Amino acid sequence: MNSALDKQVISLLNEQIWLENNASFYYLYLSNQFGENGYNGISKFFLEQSNEEREHMLKIMEYMLDQDSQPLIPNYNFMEDLDEEFDILSHFQNSLYNERQVTESINKIVTKCKEINDVNTENFMQWFVIEQREEETKFKSIIDDLKIIGDSGSGLYELNKQLGTLPTEE
Repeated sequence: MNSALDKQVISLLNEQIWLENNASFYYLYLSNQFGENGYNGISKFFLEQSNEEREHMLKIMEYMLDQDSQPLIPNYNFMEDLDEEFDILSHFQNSLYNERQVTESINKIVTKCKEINDVNTENFMQWFVIEQREEETKFKSIIDDLKIIGDSGSGLYELNKQLGTLPTEE
């Protein structure tokens, strides 16, 4: 297979695939954690986040295949080693941290594409740039709300209800 993509771009895209996969599994883990603790709305929210991250991974893989490049399929997710104490605010803060890592990786890809004049991949990645801005804003907003309402009471009940009814993104 003679790739149309630069080797460094391929490497960065494969890193991004791994990050998207890892985020998908982390959100699936959080979905289970919230479900086990009776927060079914927040559990549904994180399940949808998990599915979205998987879709992002597949989108990158499809792009690479279209460019005659071989994506690396992640075969391990490290969730087996994850043992976080259930803490609502911390889970959302960790999610924001995770999103910021994804953003940083996307920015590295875009920077490399500009450096080597790979306009196609740079244009492809712009969708992810916008998506990440939305994701970070969403998590920052939820964290702000959690800091106001605390970890119990009617405010948390309402947040759980609200997150369970958010429309899914396409």
